[in-house]
Amino acid sequence: MIAAMMFGLSGCSAQTASNSPSQVRDGSMITDGIDSNSADPWIIRHDGEYYYCKVMNDQIIILRSRNITDIAAGEETTAFGGGNGIEAYWAPELHYLDNAWFIYFAAQPVGSDIHRMYVLSNDSADPYRGEWSLAELSGMDDKFAIDGTIVENNTGRYFVWSGWEGYENVQQNLYIAAMESPTRVRDEKILISAPDYDWERHGDPKVNEGPVAIIRGRTVNLAYSASGSWTDDYCIGLLTASLDANLSKADSWTKTKTPILRSGNGIYGPGHNSFVESPDGKQTEMIYHSARWSKGGWNRSVRFQTVSFDKNGVLQPITPQYSNQLAQTPSGEPERLRGLPSEFSANSGAVKIVKDAQALSGVAAEGFEDSSQEMSWTVTVPETRNYSIFVWVRMAQVHDESETSSVRISVDGNSGNHEETIYQSQYYQPVVVRRQMKAGKCTVSLAFNSIGNPVSVDRIEIMPSA
Repeated sequence: MIAAMMFGLSGCSAQTASNSPSQVRDGSMITDGIDSNSADPWIIRHDGEYYYCKVMNDQIIILRSRNITDIAAGEETTAFGGGNGIEAYWAPELHYLDNAWFIYFAAQPVGSDIHRMYVLSNDSADPYRGEWSLAELSGMDDKFAIDGTIVENNTGRYFVWSGWEGYENVQQNLYIAAMESPTRVRDEKILISAPDYDWERHGDPKVNEGPVAIIRGRTVNLAYSASGSWTDDYCIGLLTASLDANLSKADSWTKTKTPILRSGNGIYGPGHNSFVESPDGKQTEMIYHSARWSKGGWNRSVRFQTVSFDKNGVLQPITPQYSNQLAQTPSGEPERLRGLPSEFSANSGAVKIVKDAQALSGVAAEGFEDSSQEMSWTVTVPETRNYSIFVWVRMAQVHDESETSSVRISVDGNSGNHEETIYQSQYYQPVVVRRQMKAGKCTVSLAFNSIGNPVSVDRIEIMPSA
């Protein structure tokens, strides 16, 4: 137990320009952060479960949860532990096709300097069981290829990817080929998009990449990323086609003249998304990554935002939310309990409550640096079960891309002796863990290790999890 003392702030408003006091207290409204250090997010839903496929520690892993927003703390399994003559794994996508599971991803053969497309296969009905087998995707040529995805309409199943026309890194285009099976494409390579518009041509080489499809009504929507992923000009464009069109014909596709998502409201370089339905199926969420600070390049985190379609099923443009802007939870997700700085206790006079425009309520607890400085929040939970705990934090400075901090999250004194990593960001990001909590009063305690770059805490949230 810590010798806690309540600390307060005089003369500061507990309100930001974008959130009213009632919204700040509304557990059905949340901000849009999901994963504080990841890119190329791929989330799908199958049989009531969400599956998040990503590269972590040079492995391809899957995380599983009943909800979208706590999936970073979901049940984890490793689909590919690395090796087998390939390295530098990029953008894995998990698909359930023909009663089996497949993960498409790009990798470099050891000794090569270009990426190719590979596929992992698992015949088990449960991707957490069975064995994954690795193969190079058959039928592809020997040129650079990344970001492969599956597109299906009334004329068949197709594979779409980003690649080079030749053997030099001049430009990345989008290509399509019909599929003979989930592990083989036909020996064809049809160009369907090149970076032609000015907004697609920032950075060198010029880039179209990250295609992903979603069908509404009679329209096949193919969102894709454009311009250099290392720039703030990275954005998402859109190709559309008819549900009955032969998608391997270039003239079946129409490109929008402007991006559907670009930098704005303090969010930089949004791109490489996936789509997934909310738990009750009433909303569609775009899951995308963005840079954690302006000109942050490949230092990225994952966010979500609800999207809409017009009467013809065409995906409509969206404007990114501010990082502290509250919006409704994905429809069907549980509400959250939320603790704000005015309710925290601390054992150190070095910790202060300060005004902070980035914080949800306009103030944050600042100055956590040494692990001896602890903060706690006592909350009443309605039932004994597993909960997802979200701790919204940021480091004081962004100055060294490799620098991280850590936090130990305890419930009633039990932490499991595990520290969670905090990554540098200009805005608050969630550290998410799952803990069992008993009905009644519980105390969530935080201890930080961030010597030389103190951590600020915006809020703590608790949500029932699977």
